[in-house]
Order: sequence, then C-alpha cells, then structure tokens
Amino acid sequence: MSLRENTERALESIEPAMNPRKQTPEPLPELPGVVQFDYEYLPDVIRDYVKDISERMQCPPDFSAVNTYVMLSAPIGCKIGIRPKRRDNWVIVPNLWGATIGGSGVMKSPNRGEVLKPLKQLQHDLAREIDEVNRDAINGQTIAEMRAGAIMAKAKKELKKNPDADINELLKAAAMDDAPATQKAPRFITNDATAEALGQLMIENPNGILFEADELIGLLKNLDKQGQEGARAFYLTAADGNQSYTIDRIMRGTNLHIESACLSIIGGIQPGVLSEYVREALSGGAGADGLLQRFGLMVYPDISPVYQYIDRFPDKSARQAVNDLVRKLHSLDIEAMTTIGEFCKTPYLQFDDAAQEIFIEWLCNLETRLRSGEDHPAIVSHLSKYRKLIPSLALINHLCDSNNPKVSESALLRALAYSEYLESHARRVYSHGTQPGIDAAKAILSKLKKSRLSDPFSLRDVYRKCWAGIDAPNKAQAAIDVLLDYGHLIRDEIITDGRPTTLYHWVKVKP
Repeated sequence: MSLRENTERALESIEPAMNPRKQTPEPLPELPGVVQFDYEYLPDVIRDYVKDISERMQCPPDFSAVNTYVMLSAPIGCKIGIRPKRRDNWVIVPNLWGATIGGSGVMKSPNRGEVLKPLKQLQHDLAREIDEVNRDAINGQTIAEMRAGAIMAKAKKELKKNPDADINELLKAAAMDDAPATQKAPRFITNDATAEALGQLMIENPNGILFEADELIGLLKNLDKQGQEGARAFYLTAADGNQSYTIDRIMRGTNLHIESACLSIIGGIQPGVLSEYVREALSGGAGADGLLQRFGLMVYPDISPVYQYIDRFPDKSARQAVNDLVRKLHSLDIEAMTTIGEFCKTPYLQFDDAAQEIFIEWLCNLETRLRSGEDHPAIVSHLSKYRKLIPSLALINHLCDSNNPKVSESALLRALAYSEYLESHARRVYSHGTQPGIDAAKAILSKLKKSRLSDPFSLRDVYRKCWAGIDAPNKAQAAIDVLLDYGHLIRDEIITDGRPTTLYHWVKVKP
C-alpha cells in the first residue's frame, strides 16, 4: 500500500469530531466590491456615444468611458492646463493614463478600437488636408525655383554684356522670391514605440502623443527590466505632461529638447497577469516609484453574466457629436479663452468661485486622508495622484461643454463623483498586493475541483506544473498557507527514514 493510501486510511479512522477532514472551510476573501458606473459622471456630449458603443458591443460602459476620456485628453495635450489655486503658479496638464481590466473575451480591445475612431479619423483627415496644402507648396517651390533661375539667367546675360554691370537688384529679386514651406501632419496616436522614438514624436508633435497598448503588461514589464531605467524615468516625467526633457545620446545626437513631454496611455490588461504584477510591484524594487499609480483611470468592473443580442446601426448623431468635439479640442482658440501667467509656459483656465470653494474643501480632505496612516502605502501613493487627476477631469468636462474661461462647478462635481467610483476600482486592483496569496489560493482550489491536481498533493506537485501565479515554490507555498489558514487544506507531516514528507489534503466544502 502506498504512502498516500496509508495516510488516507489513518485519517478516516479518526473519530469524526476530531477529524480535520470533517471541519468546515471558511470562504476565501472575495475581491472588494466596486461602485457601479453611472452615465451621469460623463459630460452630456459624450454620454450617448459611450452608451451606444457599450450596448452594441455588450461590454461594460466602464471600458468605454475610460477609453473616451483618454481619447479626449490627446487632442488637448499640453496646449492648455488648469491652475487649481487662485494665486499659486501650480498648473496641471490634463493628459491621462487609463487601463481597462478584464478577462479574455470581454471586448477590451474591440471596445477601445471603436471608441478611438474619432481621434484616428481626425488624424487621417488632417493628414489628407495637409497633403493638399503641401501639394500647392511643392508647386510653389517649383515656380519659385524656375523664377529664380530665370532671374539668374538674366543677371548672367547682363554681366556677359557688361562685366561692370550692377546686378544687385536682380540678385535681391531672386532671393526675395520665397517658396512656401511644406507642413507635417500632426500625430495623435502611436501603438509601438521605444522611449527614444516617443521623444522624437514629442519633438515633432509638441502637443504630446497618445500611446495605445493592446496589452499593457508588456509595456509595464519591459519598463521593469534592467537597463530600462532611463526609459522608465522618461515615462514618469511624461506623465506630468508639462515638464521639459532633453535627450543626449551619442547615436541619436545631443540637445534633443522636448519643451513639454506629454504622454497619455490607454490599454487593456487581464486580471491574472495584473495580480502578479501588482504583488511584485508592491513588494518593492522598480514598482515602488509610482508608475502603476499614475494610471488614474483604472477600471476593474464585474462582468454581467447576462448577454443580450443587439444588432443595430451605430448612433450616427452621437458619433458625429464626438467627431466634432475631438476636432474642437484640437482647434481650441487658446488666446481667446486662457490666461498666460508670468512664470508659467502653459496657458491655463481656473475654477469659478463656486467650484473653487468645493475644490479647496476636497483637497483639504484628501491631504488629511493621505496623512492619516490608515491606508496601505500603495493606496496612499495612488490617491496622491488625484491632486492631478481631479483638476484634469474637471478641465476635460468643462471643455466638452463650454468655451467659458472659468471651469464650472458642475464640471468639478462630475469629476469628484467619478473619482469616488475610480477609487473603489483602484482598491480592487491593489487588493491583489495587500492580500497576497488569495488569487493563488483560488487557483489551487480550482485545480483541485477540476482534478488537475492530485489529492493529497505536495508543494512540488503545485509549482512543477508551471501554472500562472503558482509557478515557483514561494508562490505555491504562500497560496497553500492561505488555504491552511481558511481550513481548505490540512497538513500531514510523514516521518520516514529519509527526509520528512509533507502532504496536503483537500477539505471539501459540504454541499
């Protein structure tokens, strides 16, 4: 009889009241609940757009809202900011970092692709318009070159007739015939670029750039690698949106100056890889610098089990309204609506009187919370970034609805309501790091229920399978410890002539 069979018989022989196999396991902690999305968070002009896409694609409106906000931040870029205090020269640029979190098949990528169409359409239209302008400019250059050539030929003819002839006027005429310069179409989006390439794009597009990443985990892990410290520092600087940055590289040249490094980011990520990344990031190292916390628009909604088949045409008026809005944000009359401070390079708006009082109260409450010591340091770091996020959202809300030089109370109140919702989603994300081992423990239970893991099993039986999240001895042991604490496993130490053997027995939940 095998060692495992002997153990099984020994356990079954124990009196039921003393048998650990008869204990009742406690439920494992679930993910923290999140506030449900409300369309009232959004400016009126984008509400129908978000709703139409979400309903047609049958995916959470949480995704569409985040993708839309980040899309709107791109054409605004760093050309306009908001000064949250009346006298201080603190100016915030409304570039946003967003992440949609959900399992495979919940339409993260298709939703993002659908939402970003107005911005990509604007980029295409501007490129086509500038092509037309450049075609005329090239024709003008050709005419200017021909005219200058004719004048120079005339000057040569004069000199041939009379070597002492005064041809200065002819030379001036040839030089004064300036040819029109060609233009370069603006870029709003890139999908795959190194930090150096992003820097070059920002030099060519001083208003900033949007990085669209299909899978954010690739970007995050790449920035964690040894040797990527410079790239990581560049991303952290570009998250502010209005800091200058100078690149000096032997291969690329020196004094490549970016007046305002402004980067927006949007992408999707799956819960499994996110949980592992969060745990590693919160354990110290590179993840302690706040890169993850700069994703202020992180949403991790519950996915409805109900599917409704919908086949209808897109809402044309809603799409056209957002098309017009994106073009409007690109073409804002900055001089007419903003103030330029003495010590500030970024034109800005400010809150109106009512909004200013609300902001002061909110900021004082936030700063008190951050100093209370009640939250995990990762949560504190994340919420500290709301100093930038809330004014940014308020500014975007205001620019969607109004051309008034003062950011309204309603725009700020929408931003504050949305931030309470976003905070609940952030707490769900960081629970992966503040409750280590819970997800891995659930993974082991799942393998047991599907008979993919033998019962009883050893530590080695778990990690040698190379399952995600439990593919190393320390990860597998942390998960097993959680299951022991909650009564889902019992430990059996078996003493033999050789090394002791530890087996774990599954305590099944009674139906």
